Amino acid sequence: MNLSPYSISGTLFPLAESLSSGILLHRGDSILFANKAMSRLTGFTAEELSGKPFWAFFPPPVCNTIRDRGRNRLKGEHPAARYETVIITKSGEERWVELAVSQEDIEGERAVVCSFIDITERKRAEAAQKQTQQLLTQIIDGDPVPTFVINAKRVITHWNQACEQVIGMSAADLIGTTKQWSAFYNTERPIMADLIVSGEIENLLRLYGDKKLRRSPVIDGAYEAEDFFPQMGEHGRWLYFTAAPLRNALGEVIGAIETLQDITERKNAETELLRMQADLEATVAIRTEQLLQAKTTLEEDIARRETAEEELLKRYAELTELNCLLQEAQQQLVQSEKMASIGQLAAGVAHEINNPIGYVNSNIRSLKGYVGQILELLDTYEAREAALPAEDLTAIKAAKKAADFEFLREDIGQLLSESEEGTERVRKIVQDLRDFSRAETTQNWQAVDLRHGLDSTLNIASNEVKYKADVVREYTDIPMVECLPSQLNQVFMNLFVNAAQAMPDNRRGTITVRTGLAGEEVWIEVADNGAGIPAAILDKVFDPFFTTKPVGKGTGLGLSLSYGIIQKHNGRISVSSTPGVGTTFRITLPIHHQAPVGATP
Repeated sequence: MNLSPYSISGTLFPLAESLSSGILLHRGDSILFANKAMSRLTGFTAEELSGKPFWAFFPPPVCNTIRDRGRNRLKGEHPAARYETVIITKSGEERWVELAVSQEDIEGERAVVCSFIDITERKRAEAAQKQTQQLLTQIIDGDPVPTFVINAKRVITHWNQACEQVIGMSAADLIGTTKQWSAFYNTERPIMADLIVSGEIENLLRLYGDKKLRRSPVIDGAYEAEDFFPQMGEHGRWLYFTAAPLRNALGEVIGAIETLQDITERKNAETELLRMQADLEATVAIRTEQLLQAKTTLEEDIARRETAEEELLKRYAELTELNCLLQEAQQQLVQSEKMASIGQLAAGVAHEINNPIGYVNSNIRSLKGYVGQILELLDTYEAREAALPAEDLTAIKAAKKAADFEFLREDIGQLLSESEEGTERVRKIVQDLRDFSRAETTQNWQAVDLRHGLDSTLNIASNEVKYKADVVREYTDIPMVECLPSQLNQVFMNLFVNAAQAMPDNRRGTITVRTGLAGEEVWIEVADNGAGIPAAILDKVFDPFFTTKPVGKGTGLGLSLSYGIIQKHNGRISVSSTPGVGTTFRITLPIHHQAPVGATP
């Protein structure tokens, strides 16, 4: 018996069309009905869906599983009724859905009703979160400093290889547990990271107050201390450790990170230095007594004066040598302490610069607004100059001419804009330094025309480029690309500035910007006819802190950060160069941002 059109439209249609989830009904292998939400989800009209096999828009091998389960339901079996899977839309796009299936009897025959809820954005967010977690794990695991991380529940989430080597306990045994205490103590007790997560500062002071505990001068809420752990290694170890809170965007503590430094050798050196100092003092006391005896002997027996004097000189030479050794050991210790302090200072420079430059930038924007208001007020006065007496008007015009008022009016806006641009560039440099070790995941992927980004970035970089080179645009038609636009603009800016700075001083150069399409990828080239890069250093240009520019002309981070951004886009960046001819950087990017694809029938 066939289902009548009335039963589908008259019974199911009003309810199905009111739902936001896609509804599909099939009997046998053919689709009998699909609501508008299903059409929006798949891209197929209801007419196009009608009569299609109900598994038609599932990718292989998922479609075989869907087909077999649908047929089994029609036979009265009850396979899985709710699961997540992937469908292929009319445009070829893969979308994640939550599929709920039930059997219904309609006019005496069994049919299957399928409900589809689009969960693509949730899946993409989960994939992005997983990618961020993997990147954080790679950064921490590659850090040569022993480091581990706990979450808000004091569960270990990261335990890097350096930590394994120093502590002697593997990440596999500790990650996912709260046994961080076992790495340091024989009995369970909170460690510094635990107390920072729970906010137990009083206990922190009680447990570590005699361990040279002090607040970190760099990170708010962080503490550092040093202690001896007798159970570590064969003879125990001295550790210097720092723990800092991890906060979310709301400032809430979501965990803590603790780093360790083995200072056993330094402590042993300090102990040895104290021992040497005691030995020296004892030696001095002995030598002093000997000198007194020698003096007595000298006074009593002038005949042995020369022998006594020779002995005295010998002892003095020994004392001098010992004193030199002591001074050398002290200088080595001081130098070691200086190097440790410089390392800590460098870690906080980027953080400390960010706040004052924010104040300057804010004040310049406010000043720009105030100047605009003053100029508007002056315009109002000028509009009423005709009503002034001739004598006053003449005096005002003379004062304007003497002050070169029109030049001042034009120049003040340019000065403020240049100041604002300058502070913004400083802020971006600071942000680049911070981003070098912390990935930003708050930006949204967007489909954009990369040619617009190239043009806008060229406009921003015009001051760097216009005095040294002409820009030639050789654009071809390219499709919209799914990307993080602001990050790609940073890459373009770096390539344009580098190309301009590569131009020799004795001639004007040319920077050529090209675009093109190759299959499912687009490419961008930035070529210059500047000095070129020697072959000996060409493979180092993407290394962090590597630069060929003079001191003060570059940080050595630009191309390294650019490389990281392109990698984040699943793209490639390459360079070719001939000294004396020029350099070409080529970026290749996929048109579509790829998210992991899979199905769980």
